[in-house]
Amino acid sequence: MKSELAVAVVFAVVAMSGTASAQVYNRPGTQEIVPGGADALPSEKPRTPLEPEERGEELRLSGHCDKAIPIFRRIAARGGYEIADYNLGLCLFDVSTAEADPQRAAALKHEATDAILKAANGGLAIAQIKLVSLYLDGVGVAGDPIEAGKWSLIYHANGARFVIGLKDVPDALQARLDSVLNPTSWAQAQARANAWTPTVKDWDASR
Repeated sequence: MKSELAVAVVFAVVAMSGTASAQVYNRPGTQEIVPGGADALPSEKPRTPLEPEERGEELRLSGHCDKAIPIFRRIAARGGYEIADYNLGLCLFDVSTAEADPQRAAALKHEATDAILKAANGGLAIAQIKLVSLYLDGVGVAGDPIEAGKWSLIYHANGARFVIGLKDVPDALQARLDSVLNPTSWAQAQARANAWTPTVKDWDASR
């Protein structure tokens, strides 16, 4: 009698244990039983979709400028997106190096310089310093040392560059400028810089 009672108690304990386990594992919405319960599943937050400009930047940095260019072109077409203009220019230069057709390569470089010039006129300091070497070397644009000097002066006076940690004109680049510009041509570069004004954005004009 006692042995039968002991067996009944064991079965009761086992049954209760099974019920408790079912309550832990079979939570609402759980499709299958996982050892340790649903909380043992690794939590992976869904990735927030990137903004188009962020996506384009990601593609450029990963070496996929061919895919980034259409994104940057669409953004740049809206106007007022200097970073997109600058990135478009960098990507166009990148793909131009792999272009076998010289005329096509030259057209890409010309478009690249135009995009960077647009960004520089919008006040983007990193685009302004890029123009210095482009005008010195005549890449995508006719070589013009005075124009290069102008952009070096505009960049130097751009207070926004300090916010993002951009230093002054690099010594090597400054030395190149000084080797091709004399006091007279530096004065001409300064006059051009003094006459320059940043592009007014549409949302600025509406204020």
